[in-house]
Amino acid sequence: MNKPNYNYDKRRFETFIDAIIAIILTILVLELRIPESEHTENADTKHQLVKLLPSFVSYFGSFLLIVGVWIDHNILFLNLQKLTKRYILLNFFFILFLSFVPFTTAFAGNNYKDSFAVALLFTNYFAMNITFASLYWHAIRKKIIQEQFILENKKTAAYSVFGILVILLAIPLAYFSTYLSFALGIIIFTGHLFKRSNQYLK
Repeated sequence: MNKPNYNYDKRRFETFIDAIIAIILTILVLELRIPESEHTENADTKHQLVKLLPSFVSYFGSFLLIVGVWIDHNILFLNLQKLTKRYILLNFFFILFLSFVPFTTAFAGNNYKDSFAVALLFTNYFAMNITFASLYWHAIRKKIIQEQFILENKKTAAYSVFGILVILLAIPLAYFSTYLSFALGIIIFTGHLFKRSNQYLK
C-alpha cells in the first residue's frame, strides 16, 4: 500500500513559527516585574531600579539571541525548497527549548549570583542552538535547500558551531563568575546579530 504523499505548506509553517517567537518575546518582557515600594522618594525609586539591573541584563541577552535566531530562521526558510517531516519535527524540538527562554531568563535575572541559575540559562541556550543548528545540517544533508544557497548555508552551519562552543564554555564559567558568563553571552549574541544584520538587513 502506497503511503500518502503530503505537501507541507512552507508559508503556513513559517507563519506559525513567527507567531510563537512573537509570543515568546512578549512573555520575555512581561517577566520584567515592576518593583513594589511603599516609599515614593526618588532615591528609593532609583534603588529599586538598580536592583532590577541583573534582570535587564538577562533580558537583553535573551532578546539579542532570539532576534538573531529569528533572522537566521527566516533566511533558512527563504532558501528552502520544501519541508520534510523530520525538518518539521526538528523545528518543534527547537521551539521546545526556545519556549523555556522566558523562564530561564527570569530565573537567572532574579538569582544572578547563583551559579546554577546562570548555568541553567546557558544550558537552555546551548540546547536551543544545538536543535537550531540541526535544522541547517538536515536541510543540507537532505538537499532541500535551493542549489544556489547551499554553500552559503554550509558556511552558516559551520559558523554556528563556534557560537555553540562559546555558549558551552559559558556554562562552567558561571561557577567561576556569573558576571563573566553573562558578559560572554552578550558579547557573542551581539556579535552574531550585527554580523547577520549587516549581511541580510541592508
